[in-house]
Amino acid sequence: MSLPFLTSAPGKVIIFGEHSAVYGKPAVAASVSALRTYLLISESSTPNTIELDFPDISFNHKWSIDDFDAIIKDQTNSQKLAKAQQATDELSQELVSLLEPLLAQLSKSFHHHAAFCFLYMFVCLCPHTKNIKFSLKSTLPIGAGLGSSASISVSLALAMAYLGRLIESNDLKKLSESDKHIVNQWAFIGEKCIHGTPSGIDNAVATYGNALLFEKDSHKGTINANNFKFLEDFPTIPMILTYTRIPRSTKDLVANVRVLVTEKFPDVVRPILDAMGECALQGLDIMTKLSKCSGTDEEAIETNNELYEQLLELIRINHGLLVSIGVSHPGLEIIKNLSDDLRIGSTKLTGAGGGGCSLTLLRRDITQEQIDTFKKKLQSDFSYETFETDLGGTGCCLLGAEDLNRDPKTKNQIFQLFEEKNTTKQQIDDLLLPGSANLPWTS
Repeated sequence: MSLPFLTSAPGKVIIFGEHSAVYGKPAVAASVSALRTYLLISESSTPNTIELDFPDISFNHKWSIDDFDAIIKDQTNSQKLAKAQQATDELSQELVSLLEPLLAQLSKSFHHHAAFCFLYMFVCLCPHTKNIKFSLKSTLPIGAGLGSSASISVSLALAMAYLGRLIESNDLKKLSESDKHIVNQWAFIGEKCIHGTPSGIDNAVATYGNALLFEKDSHKGTINANNFKFLEDFPTIPMILTYTRIPRSTKDLVANVRVLVTEKFPDVVRPILDAMGECALQGLDIMTKLSKCSGTDEEAIETNNELYEQLLELIRINHGLLVSIGVSHPGLEIIKNLSDDLRIGSTKLTGAGGGGCSLTLLRRDITQEQIDTFKKKLQSDFSYETFETDLGGTGCCLLGAEDLNRDPKTKNQIFQLFEEKNTTKQQIDDLLLPGSANLPWTS
């Protein structure tokens, strides 16, 4: 396998269906095109090592090739590994036990989870790879409910499946559906290493990009990945994502809603959850029509604008429903009220609420000056972090060694970017962002 090469995957937002999805109602999630993880796979500077470098969480660790011999070369243990390699629904507890000695030095929780995810997928997908370094950079805020861990898991799964020659697309002109299926399966396993019981939504969005509709299996009470409905021809929808940095407990927020649903006001709250599910279905229908309504004649433009206004209205309604069940926060209402005052678009919380993030879908008739005023006030007055991006867009993608080596100047800039500890989102976007930077990413 030729080195170096790059992989990347986006974060995600929930557009419709927060909290109501817990009760079996449909919900819609989408990728966030400009908030991504990037993974550089290169030769290690230290012989006989596997290195993981993740400066965003101040984590760098090297494992000796010899550390893996007890798993790969021992006959009994290699049989356990073979079983784990066939199981993509659950973690193999036998393999988990075999990995414990390699994790013994990593007591810090976040570092431990990152290393566990990395090692589990590594020994399953490319255990015989040697002398290699995995370097991670992300423009996603970590712990903000935007799928940062899934973005990392997908980037790792794509790289390791490629190293292990499980990816069919050797010419790298396009990742096949089979390739993406493999990546999604193993990214789900990576998410299990980090979260225990992930829904599978975040890794699916990070793998396939654009948007998907999902709902819980009414009998099992879990998300059934077979019921995902992907919206491949997703319309370009500009938005501002705002991260409040206000901490919240998803567990507590979900529990508070459950009390309303099951104990206090079931006859009032259940219809609200039904309405949220209807927002998801109608929202998906509108976005599907928007993607098909792309004509340049006057009638097509008018229809497209009417559909877009309906989408903005649904966003406003959905946020109001979420407010009514107590999952908003004064800090989120600041963003909502400001976007209304400036008439820049429709804002709703995204994710669990109680802080975290909001998304603002932008009106089509606003100016960049209005956008800048909105962002500046949120940043200067409240220390919120804002991201101007599109909803939907490219899922996982790969840049092969041949393309990376073609331009030595760009290659050197990329290596310098990954070696620097403090890089801005703008620096990363300018050099690497798919669809914007001048790199021939394969997706």
